[in-house]
Amino acid sequence: MENFLSEFREKLKVPRNLAIFTGVIGLILGLILAWGVFPVKWKDASAEHLRADERVVYLRNAINAYTMTGRVQEAQLAWASLGSNAVKTLEDLNQSPGFLYTEQIERYAQAVDTSAPAPIVLPEDNNAVVKDDGTIIGLRPADETEEPEKKEKGLLWLGIILLVLLLVGAGLVWWFFFKDKNVELPFKLKKRNEEKPSPTFGGLRPAATPIKREPIQKPVKEVDETEKPEEEAKPSLPNLASLFGLSDRQKNSGEAAEPLPAAKPVAQFMTTYMLGDDMYDESFTFDAPNGEFLGECGVSSSDTIGVGEPKKVSAFDIWLFDKNDIQTVTKVVMSKHAFNDAATRQRLEIRGEPIMADDGKQFVLETATLRLEAKLLSFQYGDLPLPDDSYFQRATMELAIYRK
Repeated sequence: MENFLSEFREKLKVPRNLAIFTGVIGLILGLILAWGVFPVKWKDASAEHLRADERVVYLRNAINAYTMTGRVQEAQLAWASLGSNAVKTLEDLNQSPGFLYTEQIERYAQAVDTSAPAPIVLPEDNNAVVKDDGTIIGLRPADETEEPEKKEKGLLWLGIILLVLLLVGAGLVWWFFFKDKNVELPFKLKKRNEEKPSPTFGGLRPAATPIKREPIQKPVKEVDETEKPEEEAKPSLPNLASLFGLSDRQKNSGEAAEPLPAAKPVAQFMTTYMLGDDMYDESFTFDAPNGEFLGECGVSSSDTIGVGEPKKVSAFDIWLFDKNDIQTVTKVVMSKHAFNDAATRQRLEIRGEPIMADDGKQFVLETATLRLEAKLLSFQYGDLPLPDDSYFQRATMELAIYRK
């Protein structure tokens, strides 16, 4: 518990945490005061403050009472108690008249019309009866009327509660911030500093004596003038054969070196189309090893044959987009029937170069800085009652992207 309180006090030292804590405490106390200690009490409210459905019930009963008694003044009193919601309540009543007839509602509307005498002021005694001539009976004598409760008592209780809250807040502040602090600490520190003797320093250490070191004498070899100095070694060129992986035997015999490995593709994708995928449209984004965006490529259905569902795809668009080029390169892979049909082929040639589908078929798409090597790995024609080899039942393609 002590650890929790100490940690809580440390958190309250942050101004933001303290503001949040006091705000929450103030909100809780405000809710307690508003709903528990001083709740809102409605007394002698008029029909204007009722719910919409309750106002309709009130007006329906008022019309029924007017139909039975014919008292205009009471009808106008009931209408006046609805205030600004009177017209809206009458419209709602016309929508759901209940046990009333339309003639009853119309007679009541005529009785409370603005051309009729102005409604009298609502009496203080809700049990009073109003005669046809406007006389109010049943009111209590003035000396028997209860006086309203004095507000001094409520203000006194409010002051007491605020004082108690102030004391509680002061106690919380003392508990969290000043309980463990020693008030006499500054005076004790000042006294201790005065009584503390000034520090003394010992004698200075003597300067170190430098050590004199004798240079090391190396024997010098006497050179005979008759001897010739050795010739300096001449720099030799690197062995190009070993640099490129060729041995001396290969260099002398003239054997060719092994070919260098092929360049690695920047990206490689594989996509498969199945009959029934009417929205077939695959696209792929590829980047350089450093994360730089290079372009996009993809495969999508471009032409169909026949009618009805599912769509019978007879050609695919294979495209390549290069961010450094101004146009997208496209080639169209067609079924055998579409490729051999002159009208279909001429229509699809507008999209790109036509290529007839074949197992293992390879072709290349090139842009300014990219090269796409596409390969039709496998495909299968459908067997519905359409021309032979006219649409694809299944097709799998591989796309490999290289940088030029």
